[in-house]
Amino acid sequence: MNEEKLRKVLRQSLQRVTEETGLVGGVVDVIRDGQIVFTEHYGYADRENRIPPDQDTLFDVASCSKAWTVMLAAKCVDEGLIDWDEPIYHAIPEFTMTDPYAGKHLSIRDMASHRSGLPGHDFMREKILGDRANLMRKTAFLEANTGFRNKYQYNNHMFILLGYLEEVLRGGMKWEDQIRQYIAEPLGIEPIRFRGEEADMTGIHPALPYCSDGYQAHRCGYSTNNYSAPCGGIRISMKNMAKWITAMCREGKTPDGGWLCSAEQYKQIITPVISAPEEDCFNLKNASYALGWLNADYLGHTVVFHSGGLEGFNTQVGFLPGEDCGYVMCFNTGTTPAHRIARAIVLDTLIFGEPQDSYEPMLADWLAQRDIMQQSVLENRNGKALTEADHPELVGSFTHPAYESFDIVSTAEGLEFQYGDFRALLREEVDGAITGYSGQLDGLTPAAIKLIPDGQDLRLITADSELKLLFKRQ
Repeated sequence: MNEEKLRKVLRQSLQRVTEETGLVGGVVDVIRDGQIVFTEHYGYADRENRIPPDQDTLFDVASCSKAWTVMLAAKCVDEGLIDWDEPIYHAIPEFTMTDPYAGKHLSIRDMASHRSGLPGHDFMREKILGDRANLMRKTAFLEANTGFRNKYQYNNHMFILLGYLEEVLRGGMKWEDQIRQYIAEPLGIEPIRFRGEEADMTGIHPALPYCSDGYQAHRCGYSTNNYSAPCGGIRISMKNMAKWITAMCREGKTPDGGWLCSAEQYKQIITPVISAPEEDCFNLKNASYALGWLNADYLGHTVVFHSGGLEGFNTQVGFLPGEDCGYVMCFNTGTTPAHRIARAIVLDTLIFGEPQDSYEPMLADWLAQRDIMQQSVLENRNGKALTEADHPELVGSFTHPAYESFDIVSTAEGLEFQYGDFRALLREEVDGAITGYSGQLDGLTPAAIKLIPDGQDLRLITADSELKLLFKRQ
């Protein structure tokens, strides 16, 4: 491995991302033969106090937590508590879905590979903060937009449901406690923390979250909905995340010679279940989703990997099956291409011995998408502000059995859409559409809603779904 060139190209690339997007900082580790053989600490964990990140800095790893939730499921399968393809209603008799067949046949394999038939429904988590049992019951009212097991659609809610199922199977033992007992402790991982306002960070060196608008970054808040942690709530250092990837490189083997799960269940975890074409990215092609992991081809080599994104963090983890090598990296700035470019640099090094001389084309492609996104937001802001005088029929409260209620209220600036943490002034665009942009981003997707009047009621279209959800006037 050409470590000198790897460090040079990585630093140059991250500096270019910083210049273009305001990237604040991060850590990149390369793993080979059970050891961290390369580390790069970039920028700041705390920009305001100029504190750099190090190997002990805790990051929110977001959706890279999903594979941990699946490992808990593998333990349950090993112990005979359930099977990958057994309907979960056997364990949760009250469980149902809008599609009765799906409700009777949904299994761990379906949930963990995103083939439930449900679109994202992530917008619901802007408000719904009830416990995991409550979130399970909400599933009965979540509309599907395709057939059961018909296609891959990334769905965080199914992993929250999987975490709840694991709690039921183990007699109420919290998902967080299972993560500690069955994964963190055997791997010697400490500290580990979880999403939530009550997370004890005493004596911990956390990376602060920053969000970029694609051009510059500002300090933002942590995600605090701890009930959704099974889909993305682990906080951990990259040094400790490397222990997890080392175990995955070695088919689940722990440092003391034990195993996180059996060889049979490990094979189930990484075997592709359903094609995931929207996950193809640059040289990563022919992507499929396994169970909590993606499986793709990188220039002729199989890579098992996952990414994680929150408003203030972007993570990448992965490994080359059978080659005892992999990588972990996290950047404490949302909406930059740093994690994808760094992943390509590291994969080129692991596979070919050294990175390319430049990754500028990857950055240029991302910047072009950024500018298109920015233009769409500006066009919305130029729309006509809606007022109560012109649109009294929009003012009020509207309800949905899963999403509960949103409100439209009159303010000095115009009508404002209010749903939990989501706030947006409503505008009428040139084509007559009624939209609201919160100013936040999910990657290069603006956090926005669209409203369609339906008699006295309103239909809501969210950024994560084309479903026209019917909200009844309260």
